[in-house]
This record gives sequence, C-alpha cells and structure tokens, in this order.
Amino acid sequence: MDVWFHGYNCLLAPSNWSILPFACTNRLYVVLGGHACFLSEAGELPLRKEHLYLFPHRLPFRVRQDANDRINHLYFDFVLTPPLTGDQVIELPLERDSIIGHTVAALLLAVKPYAQRTSADETLVRRYFLNLLQLVLEQSGTRPLADERLTPVLSCMHERFAQPLSDADFCRMAHLEKNHFIRVFKRAMGMTPYQYLREYRLNRATVLIEQGTTVSEAAVLCGFESAASLSHAMRRSRGLSPTAAAGRMKKAQKE
Repeated sequence: MDVWFHGYNCLLAPSNWSILPFACTNRLYVVLGGHACFLSEAGELPLRKEHLYLFPHRLPFRVRQDANDRINHLYFDFVLTPPLTGDQVIELPLERDSIIGHTVAALLLAVKPYAQRTSADETLVRRYFLNLLQLVLEQSGTRPLADERLTPVLSCMHERFAQPLSDADFCRMAHLEKNHFIRVFKRAMGMTPYQYLREYRLNRATVLIEQGTTVSEAAVLCGFESAASLSHAMRRSRGLSPTAAAGRMKKAQKE
C-alpha cells in the first residue's frame, strides 16, 4: 500500500469545527476525549472515547460535536493506493495492550506540532500509519480494492497527476474497452475517471497553496491549464476559491 496525506494532527477540534472539503479522501480518527457524532442517512453514530474510526472515501463525511465538550482526536486525512472502496464506518475499541493500541501510542509520540515537523518525522509517521492501517483492515476483515485492473490506473493518476492523461490511456492500462472501463471504475470509486482525477488534482493543489505555492504555480504543478482553470474547477467542486480552501486547511492544521 502507498499513502498520501492531505493532513494529520492531534488536537482539540475548534468550537466552530468544519470539515475540510476534500473529495476522494479517507479519514481515520482516534478519539481521545470529548463528545461528537458522525451523521449519516442511518442516523447518528457517537464517536466514543478510546475508539478508532475509519471512514472510507465513498462515505459522505459529516460530524457534529458538543461545543462545550470538544472532541480531542488524532486524525489522518489520506488517499490510499489501492483504495478503500467500502461505504461503512469501521469502529474498533482501543485496547492499550494490543498491537493496534501500541501503534496508536507510537503515532501519538511521532505526530509533532505542525510547525516543528521534519522530513524524518514525516517518514516515521507514514511508516507507523501504514502499519496501523494494515492492522485495522485485518482486524475488521476489510480489504482494499479487489479489482486489480484498476490498481495501475489509480497508481498512474496518483503519480502522474500533473501530466496530460486521458480515458484512452487508462483503458490501455486496464485492458478494457472505454465504456466498460468507465462503468467498472465508477462502480468501484463512486465517480468517473475524469471526476476522480480532477478531484485528486484539486486536493494536491490545495495542499501546495497551503504550503506557500502561488495559485498560478499550483495550477501548473497539478495539471491545470491556468490559475483561472484551477479556480473555476475549485469553485465548481468545493464552492471555494483555491486560496480560501487552502486557508481552511491551514487553520485546521494549526488549531
């Protein structure tokens, strides 16, 4: 498995907590305290203290917390290759003497404040996180994408997102006729190949802008024709300008 983080941290959620507008994103929460609920069509799921929650990207992500008892949590927003394709929340109690419990404890030590992180810290967090994710998937009986025809396509999207890519390129990788390929991809990922690639590019652009890259530079680095093209795609998808989306991310990371 390979992972790319939109962001991660260990913090007390702000009183006006709003979820970052990242599409195609899985989320893993370890709840350390406070009261909040995950909101779904099936009702409210309380996010309980000392429990771990994994939210696959196909699951609409909405939460509500008690403003007087804000949630304290370790969180990871991430994209995975091969991806998680389920649509159910995975909930596991944290047993401190278990392998999962020890791995979470190691991550709590490894995740440093945003401004203090080094590349070595990032490497360590990535290693611990992938170990944790593998353990969670094994214990819950969940597997990443089973259709191996799509794995090289998604790897290509994640690695070459800044380059011109087309459905024809993806069809050749998957060895499928175009219409059949699009149906297979949409059934697995919940969106067309074009939509997925666009959303992934927007996610990458948001992170770059949050890190100080200009909108024009981020557009070029993420496969958009211009800053105007990036801005139009971001507003259409997220209802925000690129700088506003990056600002929300920065605020969430540094709270």
